[in-house]
Amino acid sequence: MKLLFLTQVLDADDAVLGFVSRWVRGLAQHAERVRVVALHVGEIGDLPPNVDVREVGRRGAGWPSTISRYLRYRRFLGEAFSRDGFDTVLGHMVPRYCLVAAGPARRVGARNFLWYTHKGVDRRLVAAERLVEAIFTASPESLRIDTPKKVVTGHGIDLEHFRPKPPPDGDPKQPPRILSVGRVTPAKDPLTILDAVARLVDGGRDVYLDLVGGGLAAGDGAYGERVRERIETLGLANRVVQHGAVSYRRVPALYAGCSLLVNASFTGSVDKVVLEAMASGRPVLSCNESFGHVFRSLGPDAAQFSFRAGDAADLARRMAHLLDLGQEHKRALSERLRAIVAREHEVDQLMGRLVSAMAGDPRSIDQGAHLPSAEEVVS
Repeated sequence: MKLLFLTQVLDADDAVLGFVSRWVRGLAQHAERVRVVALHVGEIGDLPPNVDVREVGRRGAGWPSTISRYLRYRRFLGEAFSRDGFDTVLGHMVPRYCLVAAGPARRVGARNFLWYTHKGVDRRLVAAERLVEAIFTASPESLRIDTPKKVVTGHGIDLEHFRPKPPPDGDPKQPPRILSVGRVTPAKDPLTILDAVARLVDGGRDVYLDLVGGGLAAGDGAYGERVRERIETLGLANRVVQHGAVSYRRVPALYAGCSLLVNASFTGSVDKVVLEAMASGRPVLSCNESFGHVFRSLGPDAAQFSFRAGDAADLARRMAHLLDLGQEHKRALSERLRAIVAREHEVDQLMGRLVSAMAGDPRSIDQGAHLPSAEEVVS
């Protein structure tokens, strides 16, 4: 397979899409050749020899106009299909990429696929569904259109990048640290997390909060100011650290330094930061309904990792419960959570499944049918 991978950013240091570089390395293990076409290209020193890259350029970054960039994109597609013999397209997260590639791919008989994990459904996604052979997604809730082309595969988490380390609260001199990773935006709801932490502090607990993430969309800056005001109002200025955007390479240290991760996201899809924390051996709390199936193998214990969306009192109770678990219980829980990621969401397994599906019948993937239990992985 000669795979053309279409994405926004290829940069191992990027705060949001740094993992894409690892995906490309995984795809290259299973494909004869991989070419990445990205709007922005940064640190790519870890890519193997069978990968090459084309940069389109981003708006407002000193690149040509929108029309010029579109023509540049079409030229890259034409070269890949007509000159260099690429036979498969995988668009990453942006349906428009598959729409633009559909005509050139069809003319040479190349297959067209999309990876998409978000509850949002717009006209471009609907249009892309008609043109691609399959849409790969991390969970049933991560693609909210009714189509036989939906293929649920699990996420792709690098278990070497996210490795368990002893939690800081094992040291009585280190107070617990709560971690939240995600854009500073209403959809991630950091305000509820702040309110819950304030309840713990008011109840006499010595806890701290690390907020990781910057703003990307218009209006995120104004919301960031609301977050800062809430921190001051709640009297948490000396207990909350706002790290801003943190590169993918530096994120594992933040997981290692936390006692638990809280994910208050309303996005409705499986948020990979929860899986990264689980791979790092940290307890997690999420109000996201899509994590019900992720925790299914934990049986009755699954309920302790969920809280009601927007309910700071419920979140504070759930955090207190996880923080108060004994060290042996926490160690056992760490192994079980990491085992779930190893079983269902390991990056090289996912890349192999994607390439096999794109080379054959995508609907043949049955994620979970061949996988052992979490207990079997641990043992």
